[in-house]
Amino acid sequence: MSLVEDSGFDAYYAGSLAESWRQQCGTPCYCTEVTLESLPQALADADLARSRKRQDLCFAVYEERFGTLGTNPSRDYIVQLSKLLFS
Repeated sequence: MSLVEDSGFDAYYAGSLAESWRQQCGTPCYCTEVTLESLPQALADADLARSRKRQDLCFAVYEERFGTLGTNPSRDYIVQLSKLLFS
């Protein structure tokens, strides 16, 4: 963590490797631009079963909207979609 902080970033210990699913697609902290202050709550709100369903929804939207190879969503689109999944 000190290496991360020495690089100019804020480090946060988010748990063990077994808990890393809380940071993957379909969870409250993935691509939702949470702040360091709100990160603990976002991690606590993660639910494995629901995250898999949300991940599937996200991928379905991407496929429907950006199914053509070489077409990618913008950063803003990804953030907005991710936030919608948790509102």
